[in-house]
Amino acid sequence: MKLYRTELDSGLNKKQFLVKSDSLGIKNAKDRVKCVLSCDKTSTGYRLYGKVFCDIKLSCDRCLSENEKQIKTTLNILLTNDRDIVRENNADIVMFTISDDFVDISSILHDVIELEKPIKSLCGDDCKGICPSCGIDLNLNQCRCKNNFSINEFDKLKDLIK
Repeated sequence: MKLYRTELDSGLNKKQFLVKSDSLGIKNAKDRVKCVLSCDKTSTGYRLYGKVFCDIKLSCDRCLSENEKQIKTTLNILLTNDRDIVRENNADIVMFTISDDFVDISSILHDVIELEKPIKSLCGDDCKGICPSCGIDLNLNQCRCKNNFSINEFDKLKDLIK
């Protein structure tokens, strides 16, 4: 997603951008990523900030069913040509020289969305998962396995007590 200097000079105020998720390289995302961005001119460049929204499809780690989640995250970037500037207010710094006509923030959008994806994806907190013996989804049906056993990784430790 390219932002041109003329846009930044005019000062974005909660301007909405729709970006194709394919162009950002985000896997399992719906068609578009929505960005609501604002920009302030500073003495060293520009401060770009706002919110990013992305709908993604995830598969549950317990039952393997597919579900959707909306990712909401914030963006805070300093666009500057000052190499001596330090991190302030938890902002990322992007070099933006006077000769540049535009800045491409696609990689930054990709990174903030990927960092917000959950490490463990569940369809719900009460997900029962699948039967380890027959593979049936225990959220939808009750298992009818003859070997109705529970797998407990700590069962071997009981032998140490004897």
